[in-house]
Amino acid sequence: MISIKSVLKEISQHKRVLIVANIVVIFATLLSIPVPLLIPLLIDEIILGKGGWVTENIDAFVTISSPEYYILTVLIITVLLRALSLALNILHIRLFTKIAKEVTYNIRRRLLTHLKVVSMSEYDMLGSGAVSAKVITDVDTIDKFISSSVGEIIVETLTFLGVAIIILYLSWQLALVILILNPLALAFFLRVFRSVAKIKKTENKAIEVFQNSLTESLELYNQIRVQNREGYFLDDIDKRAKHIRDKAYTFGLKSEISLKFSQMLIMYSHDIFRSVGILMVLLGLLTIGKMLAIFAYAWVIMRPMDKIINFTHLYFNAKTSIERLNEILKLEIEPKYEPKKNPFKDKNTVSIELRDVSFSYDEHTTVLQNINIKIEQGEKVAIIGETGSGKSTLAQILIGLYPLQKGEIYYNGIALEDIGYELVRENVGFVLQSPMMFNNSLRFNLTLGKSYSDEVIYEVLKTTQLYDFVDKLPKKLDTIVGKNGTKLSGGQKQRLSIARVLLDNPKVIIFDESTSSLDNETENRLLEAVGVYSKEKTVIMIAHRKNSIEKADRVIELKSK
Repeated sequence: MISIKSVLKEISQHKRVLIVANIVVIFATLLSIPVPLLIPLLIDEIILGKGGWVTENIDAFVTISSPEYYILTVLIITVLLRALSLALNILHIRLFTKIAKEVTYNIRRRLLTHLKVVSMSEYDMLGSGAVSAKVITDVDTIDKFISSSVGEIIVETLTFLGVAIIILYLSWQLALVILILNPLALAFFLRVFRSVAKIKKTENKAIEVFQNSLTESLELYNQIRVQNREGYFLDDIDKRAKHIRDKAYTFGLKSEISLKFSQMLIMYSHDIFRSVGILMVLLGLLTIGKMLAIFAYAWVIMRPMDKIINFTHLYFNAKTSIERLNEILKLEIEPKYEPKKNPFKDKNTVSIELRDVSFSYDEHTTVLQNINIKIEQGEKVAIIGETGSGKSTLAQILIGLYPLQKGEIYYNGIALEDIGYELVRENVGFVLQSPMMFNNSLRFNLTLGKSYSDEVIYEVLKTTQLYDFVDKLPKKLDTIVGKNGTKLSGGQKQRLSIARVLLDNPKVIIFDESTSSLDNETENRLLEAVGVYSKEKTVIMIAHRKNSIEKADRVIELKSK
């Protein structure tokens, strides 16, 4: 699981960059700390004629008894110190930003690596919208915490300590006023914001629900428009958007009130601090130059206080985001079976056997119970049954989209546990009833990133009755199909999905109602061509239509539970 501690530990692994960054920031702080002191001290040394270390050090190099000379020299030194400090701080930011991006990249990679092996039944329950919201928004929140807080907290801590030492040196009495009152205001903010952070958690949850609903509605928008239900769905999304608005308003209002109130307390401390400073000058306990220097440092010390408040804000946000990211990492993974034997090696196809296979989505709903089926090598089997009898679930269990809960599955007499799902998926092709398409070219939707020659692709297109259609397109295989294949008909998408599987030349092919969108004539030509292609392969057809069932050697009927 991810935690603040693990994030900080990963940051610490970048030792070389951290060492350089810390050395840089120490020098930047050393250069910036004296700046507010120089010009105010000139008031005592030049205007009041008390002399001091500033003019003495300047005289050590060149002696020109001119107030203008001292003022110009100190101004040049101040400008140079600020410029050098800024340059070093920019370098520090660059180094720490590099670390932050590396850490957040590793978090995303860890999440995506976990998603690669997550059980589909678990993934389906969470939803793609929720997953994308977490992987994008929540990781960005952690990125802000690292780059804008963790990196800066070192700078601000050093600045705070440096300023505190100088103020204590100039006037320990006045220093105690600011060094006691400011932390008290900060402590108040931390206490209040801890409770405000809980509101942020509910806001993030509302955003997740909204994004899930929005993503799902947009993916199914064609169906929604056909049913004339866009008003209902968009109103529902609008309600969720209002819920986000209300939660964001509550969080924003309370966090800003607590922030402003804390800032007001800090300002009160400065008012008291300045009043005490003037009183000390009046009593002769402090010079005017030192008072002005301390006033300047009092404003400098406010920056670390603001950064600490900002750090707290980002810390609680990051903590909430980490909890949400851990929801992904808590998703159960599919069983990991090490491949001990390969029943597909040097075989044209294999037999399949299911022994006492049972499956349920939850403890109350049993989909499959004690299924026993034996399918011989090269056999063409049609699986039929009423809606809800578990036909599609059975197919998904065979290739491991849903993990096997009870019973055993054998390929060529070898148990699934000795083969592994990865090897099974390399050799068992699964054609979905409702195939999904990328908003990309026909070539990409066929190959999904694998390399095939045009000759091989067109040969498969002929088998799936798509060759003439593709050949007439101006850009042929480079034609963009639109989001989820909007430029294709339902039948074309189904045939494209079949072609996608046939390109892999699997040893076993499972068709899940894969010709339901085709007319009888096209379906007949397709089934004949696919039948020739899969002559020596084991084929499982989940079907309702007569044409598909008639092509089977045997029909197996599943009964609803």
